Amino acid sequence: MKKNNKALFKKIGFTLTELLITVIIIGILATLALPMLVKTLEKAKVGEAMSNLNLIRTGQKIYFLEYGKFSPSIDDLNIENPNDGTSRYFYYDLDAGQDLNVNFKAQATRGGTGAISAPSPYQGDVYYIQKDGTVHGRFASP
Repeated sequence: MKKNNKALFKKIGFTLTELLITVIIIGILATLALPMLVKTLEKAKVGEAMSNLNLIRTGQKIYFLEYGKFSPSIDDLNIENPNDGTSRYFYYDLDAGQDLNVNFKAQATRGGTGAISAPSPYQGDVYYIQKDGTVHGRFASP
């Protein structure tokens, strides 16, 4: 009796067409997900800036309780200077044009002088915080 050779060798693996279809589907899904990932990363960076601005605000309130006026420099505050980090996306500064006996304004500038960041469509965006905790923004991006 002769055995059927085809039954002994079962087909193992994928065809080229199946592999191409799988790669195309993964490419389409990645194309759809990438813009959402970029937006999420930008929200995280702005959240970091808001956190650092609130840290500066808290440091200013403590400085005011000790000296009766607000500090003209972040270095005078009893906080870790957010400009000293290695992965900064914003540059933090205090507005010196304020009457420091009454109010202060801290700002976070995206990609500002001294900030470490790659060119971004958000370059030049600025967020401000004042004594009362209100945050304002000026956006350079369209």
